[in-house]
Amino acid sequence: MPTSAPTPSSPPILRLLGITKRYGDTVALAPTDLDVDTACTTVLIGPSGCGKTTLLRLMIGLIRPDAGQVMFLGAALTPRNVREGRLRMGYVVQDGGLFPHLDARDNVCLVARHLGWSREREDGRVADLAELVRLPTALLRRYPAEMSGGQRQRVGLMRALMLDPELLLLDEPLAALDPLVRADLQDDLAAAFAKLGKSVVLVTHDLAEAAFFGHTIVLLQDGHVVQRGSAAELVHRPAAPFVTRFVKAQRHFEVQVADGGA
Repeated sequence: MPTSAPTPSSPPILRLLGITKRYGDTVALAPTDLDVDTACTTVLIGPSGCGKTTLLRLMIGLIRPDAGQVMFLGAALTPRNVREGRLRMGYVVQDGGLFPHLDARDNVCLVARHLGWSREREDGRVADLAELVRLPTALLRRYPAEMSGGQRQRVGLMRALMLDPELLLLDEPLAALDPLVRADLQDDLAAAFAKLGKSVVLVTHDLAEAAFFGHTIVLLQDGHVVQRGSAAELVHRPAAPFVTRFVKAQRHFEVQVADGGA
């Protein structure tokens, strides 16, 4: 579980101001204001269809809001500058999202090579990242189909970190892993976040995982932010009946709370 969030000494790295998103008659995201604090981990949590992934995709500019602004490093993301903004963000999806026709190393280096990095620079960065995510370098010549789910996720994290981004976005990166692999990777990810001091936004549906990683937890329901705070605040000071229902539905987390783990 993370230490308490650092006292903010700089503006939020990312701000959502009145963001909305609809798909036809469906409201994916109601008008939303949200700050992502610098050098902290913010976790987006809620049931399926609540707007978590929509929010993450708006942050990185993969989709555009119907109204409102996404502010990244003090500037609004627009069609003119979104590519530059994405190069300063890292994005990790379920199972790593690796290209199957490229080996692990080529997946990691894909964007760096497009930007003209030298082989020497690539090699140095790949070696540092493999050590950081605890991936044996011998696995870098394997293709995704030749790797386990946990190994693919480590490669996906390396790819996201290759350009040393200011903001790291992870969309349910551990959802498909078995419990033992998931626990090991949770420990390694938390250690990597702490070592790098990165600003992180992580999507999950698991409250225990949210409490493990998050300095701030943002609980969503039907495209609305219901509560923003710590895991303890969600448990002991729920802002709405839905918060209590959501906590009680995750019985494994209730056991942790009863044992003093939250």
